[in-house]
Order: sequence, then C-alpha cells, then structure tokens
Amino acid sequence: MNTTYRRVIELLRTYRKFMVSRQRAAHIQRMEEDAKNFSKIHSLNVDKLLLSVCAHDLFRDVDPRILLKIATLWNLFITKEEEHFPILLHGKVAAEFLKRRFEIKDMEILEAVAYHTSGIPTNSKIVKALVILDTIEHGREFPGVNELRKIAKKSLEKGYEAIVKNKIKYALDNDLIILSESVKTWNYLKGVEDEVS
Repeated sequence: MNTTYRRVIELLRTYRKFMVSRQRAAHIQRMEEDAKNFSKIHSLNVDKLLLSVCAHDLFRDVDPRILLKIATLWNLFITKEEEHFPILLHGKVAAEFLKRRFEIKDMEILEAVAYHTSGIPTNSKIVKALVILDTIEHGREFPGVNELRKIAKKSLEKGYEAIVKNKIKYALDNDLIILSESVKTWNYLKGVEDEVS
C-alpha cells in the first residue's frame, strides 16, 4: 500500500465534487469499482490504477478554451488535433496537474492519465488498464461493449488492442478525426516499432 498515493486519491475524490458534472463523477466512481476488480484479475498495483482513474477526467468539464490556456501556460506539447479540439487536452492537463500539485513522478500514472483518450504505444499495464476501463466501465452501453469486456477480462494485451481498434473504427464510422496517438498505438500493436514507454 502506498500511503502517499492513498492520500492523493482521497484529495482527488474531494476535487471531483466541484470539478466535474454529476454524470462524470458517477463514471469515475464506476471506474473505481471496476479498477479494484481489474487489479485482482490482472495482478495490477491497485493504488496506481485508482490514482489514475481518479485523475483522468478531472479536467474533462473545464471549458476547452481554458484548457488550451492552461496547456499553453504549462508549456505542454499540443498536437494539431488538440489545437482544433482543445477538450482533448483534458488528460494532458490532468497529468501535469498531478506533477505540479502532488509531485507525482511515476511515468505509468502520468502517461495513463495523459493518453487515456487515445492510447499510446506502451508496455505499461497501468496505461492499458486505464484506457480499457474508461471504455468498458460497467455503466457504458454501446454495441459490442460486452464482447470488449470479455476480451479485457481474459487478457490485458488483447483487451487493449480491441479497445484501440474500437476507437479507430468508431471514429471512421462516425466521420470523426482519428487521433494520431491512436494510429501510432495501432501500428505499434501490429509490430511497427515506435518509442515505447
């Protein structure tokens, strides 16, 4: 048990009460419940996963223009997609907030939070678990979600691949942009080496 992480988790739960909508808070709460189970199934560090879960959407309901201002002020790398759709910055801003406010230096946690929307080429179980849980938490209902849950329960690797594929397919089917990190992640999963965290 990491007492520092436990303290941060408690503080993030307090912040949640005034930083996110009721629906978003419920989503995070459901993810916390699922994370405890997921940690047991896949032998994950539950404190690291819970901290990532509690932080990932903390800035999701912040006005996109303010997110862009914060990201610029904090000198975060902003992609073309994030420039056009600043709401995509909520993960990176949350990760930087963890660094600045709580001195969290664990790259698994920081990358999980920063890239939970897109995925990232990685060997980190925490990154994979957060991306998966964000998509399949038990309140989510969409075609194919039960199949994704089954895959993720059996294998973290196959679950991650299925979720990234689902994200890309959803973007294509709905005529949306495909995040460059998702493309890099997919290509990495198919054997195209990239820088890996």
